Amino acid sequence: MILIKAHHFFRFINRKKIAIIMYHGVLTNEMPLSCWWQLPYGEFKWQIEYLKKYYTVMPLRVVLQKVRQGESLPDNTAVITFDDGLKNNYTAAYPLLKELNLPATIFVATGFIGTDRLLWPDELFMLFLETKTDKIDLSAFGLRSFSLATTAGKKEAHEAVNEHLKTLKLKEKNESFSQIKKILSHGANSTGYSDNFKLLSWEDVDVMNKSGLIDFGAHTCTHEILSNLDDKSLNDEIRNSCARISQYGPNLLFAYPNGRQQDFDQRAKVILKQLDVLCSLTTIRGLNLLSEDPYELKRLGVGHNIPREHFKLLCSGVL
Repeated sequence: MILIKAHHFFRFINRKKIAIIMYHGVLTNEMPLSCWWQLPYGEFKWQIEYLKKYYTVMPLRVVLQKVRQGESLPDNTAVITFDDGLKNNYTAAYPLLKELNLPATIFVATGFIGTDRLLWPDELFMLFLETKTDKIDLSAFGLRSFSLATTAGKKEAHEAVNEHLKTLKLKEKNESFSQIKKILSHGANSTGYSDNFKLLSWEDVDVMNKSGLIDFGAHTCTHEILSNLDDKSLNDEIRNSCARISQYGPNLLFAYPNGRQQDFDQRAKVILKQLDVLCSLTTIRGLNLLSEDPYELKRLGVGHNIPREHFKLLCSGVL
């Protein structure tokens, strides 16, 4: 009972803070292996209806402009964001956002938009989902052997490999990914679930942008973790993605790929400031004060099968 009432109390206590909600994909089907960053449609629908009822949902660009100009914001201001630019943002999320008249910002990996390529974390997930290999020895990568005979085993192995690859510099990550892909691809059959990870086309972006409801921000070109890149690659990833997104209007917005504290550094911030980007978003959990560093804004990441009471507590700042 105490926890049930806690979100009401903390929503009031934190009413002057900004809640930036982070989504990725919205599913209209069910996959045999749950994917943290793909949210079932029914869960997403309930969550944004809850946000509409208890929060003032505003476009991120408008929030940042008001902060820059020293203007006040409504109590319990919330912002809805999506990372990566998955096709289902257009086919599943956008119609519902339009029905409820809720604005959102989608951060896209510009080099993949309009292509048939998958982002490497999505491709890795599909490799584990579709593999027919019942065991994998990852000792060559500093990990252990995993049984892939069950969905639980696949999930455990996928999470271990995913986290390991995130720690590697670009060349080593690509080489390791290629070796693991070769092992997992042996005898694998396509399931069709890869459609869930297809990316937007630029035509989709145009339609949503012209609606006036959806803004777009840069998320690098190829979704590589910035702190793992050399100076030139980091510079190109930020500047080229921002240049492409700038075609959709001034006041650029940016989100760091993966977005943990260790995934970006001062090199990135310097370039973003030079480009006069309004803000850059992390995946560090928390609410935001108006006085906080706009190049290190926190978000509330929402994943698969989060209980409703947990979502309420998350948005209110309890967690």
